[in-house]
Amino acid sequence: MRARAYKICRIPEFITWYERQTEKAKVQIDGRLSKIQDEGYFGDQKCVSENPDGVWELRWKSGRRLYFAYIPESKILLLLGGNKNAQDQDIRKAKRLFKKYTA
Repeated sequence: MRARAYKICRIPEFITWYERQTEKAKVQIDGRLSKIQDEGYFGDQKCVSENPDGVWELRWKSGRRLYFAYIPESKILLLLGGNKNAQDQDIRKAKRLFKKYTA
């Protein structure tokens, strides 16, 4: 039985953040997103909203964070990226973006 695969959707704010990353970071991010897209495998993730229909984060041991939301029809909406040092601020911004793009 094949795991559920997801379609990855990127908002402009995520693209802007992604383009500022190093080539090494982009390869790591793309690898993780490929596993989600092809295999439905997320790895280390955590809900950062009050309910599971809100914002989630993908976590790396290096401290990198990538904020996303599950949306209907097996899609993932990439909202923002960041790191552990600015996690609280990034989560607040990701929640605002989630509301902006799903309201």
